[in-house]
Amino acid sequence: MQIRYKQFLVILVANLLLAAALFTAVSWNFNRSFRDYVRNDQAKELQPFVEGLAEAFQHNGNQWLWLQNNRRQWQRLVQQYLIQNSDPQSRLTESPQPTTRPLRMPRPPHPMTQRLLLSDAQGNPIIDLPSINPEHRKPSIQWLPIKVEGELVGQLGVAHSTELEREMDRLFVTHQLQQLAWIVLGILLISVGLAFPFAKRLVRPVTRLQESMQQLAGGNIEQLEPLPVISDDELGRLAHAFNLLTDTLKDNLKSRQQWIADISHELRTPVAILQGELEALIDGVRPLQPSSLESLHAEVGRLTRLINDLYELALSDQGALAYHREELSLNILLSDFVEESEPRLLEKDIQLDFQASKHPLILFADESRLIQLFRNLLNNSLRYTNAGGQLRVRLLEDRQKGMVTVLWEDSHPGVADKDLERLFERLYRTDSARDRISGGVGLGLAICQAIVEGHQGWIEASHSELGGLAIAVHLPLYR
Repeated sequence: MQIRYKQFLVILVANLLLAAALFTAVSWNFNRSFRDYVRNDQAKELQPFVEGLAEAFQHNGNQWLWLQNNRRQWQRLVQQYLIQNSDPQSRLTESPQPTTRPLRMPRPPHPMTQRLLLSDAQGNPIIDLPSINPEHRKPSIQWLPIKVEGELVGQLGVAHSTELEREMDRLFVTHQLQQLAWIVLGILLISVGLAFPFAKRLVRPVTRLQESMQQLAGGNIEQLEPLPVISDDELGRLAHAFNLLTDTLKDNLKSRQQWIADISHELRTPVAILQGELEALIDGVRPLQPSSLESLHAEVGRLTRLINDLYELALSDQGALAYHREELSLNILLSDFVEESEPRLLEKDIQLDFQASKHPLILFADESRLIQLFRNLLNNSLRYTNAGGQLRVRLLEDRQKGMVTVLWEDSHPGVADKDLERLFERLYRTDSARDRISGGVGLGLAICQAIVEGHQGWIEASHSELGGLAIAVHLPLYR
């Protein structure tokens, strides 16, 4: 079953339960209120009878013995105060004494005649109910006080059945319940009419997401259109997250294609050189001399370094680049490395300015990887810094943040602003026209970034005060 029909059924069932609960509650409350209304109306109708009984009680010596189990006298009182008083034209004008009031003609009994009873002030029965129809449920009795000069002398009881006695009352209740049922049915029809398009509209983003996921699974990433984000609810945030996912996949696909093209290009160049020189040696164009072998050996070495760099980057991407961490002093490590590198700098006529820290800087790091990091930075400076230039290396510490910064700066030439953010991209060179022998293949800084991030640090590039490039390596201190 599709989700739209599930939502429609959920809404429909919820409305059905709500309508049933509403109908039950309103019906119960209406029946209860209407019964209370009927009883109050009957109590108001019996009020003249209550007053007449109080007068008869006084007239007969303030006692009820004259009426004890005297059902004939009781019928006369009922006839006088209920039946005759209900017809204004048949009321008597004499004194309301039950023993002297004549009867004109027999009339049909009042509906409440068989449901009235009388008791004294102590609750002792004087006139009891006749036998109850077994078809009716057990009645409940409503007592009306009979008072003389504010003192309770008796109680008039009315036995109320659990069923409505009057036909008009029953018809009224039935009519009201029918109207309520029609109203509830109308509400259900309206809810059904609104629930289905609402469920369809609610599921529409999910349907679009499903279609986009099918295109994504089919490999149609480049042709995939972004999902419209028309709300800020969970579905809107889901569509936004999917759009971010597709953008990331598109960027990764583009980067992978560019990465494969760049690798092919970089590998093809030394292989082509090797092939050309070997063919020249085979054809006898070039004599087999030590210089020719040295050239071949240099190309093989360059190709080997490229393959090794690519392998290390692949391991870094997989998180499998090995690190053997131990406590070490960054001051000592960097000082030893700079001291060993001075001959290379002097050969290129580059002046070195190294400023170590006065405090011990302890790291928990891989010594060989840090040396590889510094070697790549040194090679980058040697490769691009003009002869007669300067290299400045400083150690800056921030004890509050628990970080140390290796600031590596060289002199001219500099790097354009547009190239700074791309220096750590793989196979990126600021000057694509440079000879690969001097310019490398653009993997050194990418490997530096992988090593620094593997030590929970970060690396950034900026313009140097010396006119060249400044590389800042931030590493956490060992606490």
